[in-house]
Amino acid sequence: NYAMYAQRLMSLNLPVVRPEDSVGKVLRLMDEYKVCHLALVNGEVFAGLMYEEDLMERDEETPLAAMEARPVSVEPQLHLYDVVSRLVESEVDAMPVVHEGKFLGCIEPKAVLRFLAESTHWAGLGAVIVLEVPKNDLSIAEIARLVEGADAKVIACTTSQKDDSSNVEVTLKLNTQDVEPVISTFQRFGYSIQTFYHAPELEEEMRERYEAFMRYLDN
Repeated sequence: NYAMYAQRLMSLNLPVVRPEDSVGKVLRLMDEYKVCHLALVNGEVFAGLMYEEDLMERDEETPLAAMEARPVSVEPQLHLYDVVSRLVESEVDAMPVVHEGKFLGCIEPKAVLRFLAESTHWAGLGAVIVLEVPKNDLSIAEIARLVEGADAKVIACTTSQKDDSSNVEVTLKLNTQDVEPVISTFQRFGYSIQTFYHAPELEEEMRERYEAFMRYLDN
């Protein structure tokens, strides 16, 4: 699916910098575009990523040709999930997309966030329910089946796990804001519900009832 790859998310919204550009010029560009990283390009060839922290250590008149850029980039066919991993790992706000040495564009974190919001249903109407499930008992298929049994559908799902926990946090985006039947089903089958969101008609009353029930269990 082309839409899920790096080339779908890249743009030419950010300027590139050239070997003959001075440190001062590049720092001013970074300030203007509110970024800390810009791609260094020689002709069409990607020469590396310039970091603001490296530039701050040099005289403003120093040309970039006298400096070393960092070899940070991704291929255009890298999957979206791996793009997110690379952005987090590299801690950059401009990830160059490079193929066979040629610079194609940059991916900005906000573009990834916008794509995830618009293309994976997280930004649409519908409640969000957060479950906590023992890792050994986790079955996304069973969770989806229970939701469908309550006349709803899971339109997006993510999981996460803390290093010191044997439980998995499962976040479900539903196609409806009517969460009471779904929550009742999960409770009936012994699932631990951490919280829920975006169910405006029932949220306040149900949250109060749910939190009171949880306080009761803790006593």
